[in-house]
Amino acid sequence: MNKMDLTMMTQTAPDEDKPKSFLGRVKQIAIFAAPLVVIIGGGLLLAVMIATGPKAKEKGEPPHAPAVQFAVAHARPTTVSVNVQGEARPRTEATLAAQVAGRVVWASPKFAEGGSFTEGEVMARIDAADYQLAVVRARAQVAQAQEALTREEAEGELARQDWQALGRGEAPPLAVREPQLAQARAQLASAEAGLRSAELDLNRASIRAPFTGRVRERRANVGDYVGPGSPVAVMFATETMEIRVPLTDADLASMRLPVGFNASTANPGPAAHVTSVTGGRILTWEGRLVRTEASVDARTRLVYGVVEVRDPFGARHAAPLAPGMFVQTRLEGSNRETLVAAPRSALKRNEFVYVVTANNTIEVRRVRAAQTTADEVLFREGVADGDRVVVSVLTSPREGMEVTPIDRDGGAVTAPAAAEQPAQQDLDIRR
Repeated sequence: MNKMDLTMMTQTAPDEDKPKSFLGRVKQIAIFAAPLVVIIGGGLLLAVMIATGPKAKEKGEPPHAPAVQFAVAHARPTTVSVNVQGEARPRTEATLAAQVAGRVVWASPKFAEGGSFTEGEVMARIDAADYQLAVVRARAQVAQAQEALTREEAEGELARQDWQALGRGEAPPLAVREPQLAQARAQLASAEAGLRSAELDLNRASIRAPFTGRVRERRANVGDYVGPGSPVAVMFATETMEIRVPLTDADLASMRLPVGFNASTANPGPAAHVTSVTGGRILTWEGRLVRTEASVDARTRLVYGVVEVRDPFGARHAAPLAPGMFVQTRLEGSNRETLVAAPRSALKRNEFVYVVTANNTIEVRRVRAAQTTADEVLFREGVADGDRVVVSVLTSPREGMEVTPIDRDGGAVTAPAAAEQPAQQDLDIRR
C-alpha cells in the first residue's frame, strides 16, 4: 500500500463515524424525555376524565334542622327551701369569775365539765372567814354611829330649849348644834354603806351561776387561791342554741330576705329543720331563722344568717343539740307560692333557658332560678307553665334557630312547621 492510499483511508474514517454520533444523541434525548412525556400524558388523561366524568347535582332540599330533646315545664304550688350547713353554738356563753379573793373551800358536784345547773345555784365557795369578820366590824361601826347620832340629837334639843329660855329670838345653827348633827348623820350613812359592802363581799364568797346551763370548762378546783376577776369556769346557757349559716345572694332572693333581717311578730322568719347524723342515727331539731347579719363578708361575698333552736337540751328531743355540732339546715319559706318546675338540665350555664316555640324555633331566655335541686329547677318568672324547654345539649344556639323537637320520654320527632322546604344540601353522585 502506498502513501496515497493511507492518506485516503485517513480522510474517509471520520466521515463514516458521523451517522453513529447522531443516533446516539437521539437515543439519549429519548431516554431523558420519556418521564416527561408520561407525566404530561397522565395529566392530559386526568383532565379528560374530569371533563367527561359525572357531575355533582344539587338537590332542591335544604338541610334538616338539628334534633333536640325537650321537656314540658309545669307549674305547681311549692314552698321554696334552701339547704345550708353550719355549726351549733350557744347564744349565751360566759366565763364565770370570782369577785372576791380567797381560797376555794367547796365545789358543787355539778361544778364539772358537762354539769347541769340552774340560775342562782351555788357552784363553789371561797373561804368566808375574813368577810364574816368584816361584817361584824361594820355592824359595830353602824351601832357606834347610831349612838353618836342619838346623842347629838339630844344635845341639839337641849341647846334649842336653853336658847328659847333666854328669849333671844331665833337660834343660830351653831348654837343648837346643827352642824354636829349633820356630821353624825353622815357618819351613820357611811357605816351603813360599809356594812352593806361587807355583806355583799360575804355573799360573793359563794360563786353562783348567772343562768341555767351547762359547764363547758372548769378552771379552778378546791384548794386553789383565786382573786377578783380570776376565771373559775366557762359555761353556756341551754335556753337557746344558735346556728350561723352562710347565705348567697341567690338564697336571700329565694327566701325573699333582705340583708339585716330581724324576725318580728309580723314576719317570724323562715322555719328551719336542723338534722345531724350521730351514732348512726338521724337527729332532728326545729328552729327558725331569726336574723341575718347586716354586712357582707368581703372575702366570700356571703351573708350569714342565724338560726335559733329553742330548748335544745329539752326532753322532747331525742338528743341535745350540743355546741360544736356540725348540722344540716333546711330553710323553708313562710308562704307557699306557685312556681314553674323544669328538669335541672334545662338550666344552661346557670342563667339561660332555651324554649322551643310553636314554630319549632329556639327562644333564648335569661332567667334566675328561685330554687335548684339535683333533679329540677324552679322559676318564679321567665318560664311559663307548658313551655317546652330544651334538656339536651345544643351546640351554638341562637335566637330563632330552627330545631326538630323530640320528647325526651320517647315521643316521635315533630317536624318543624317551616320544614316544607328544608335548607340542607345533599350531593347526588351520578354514576
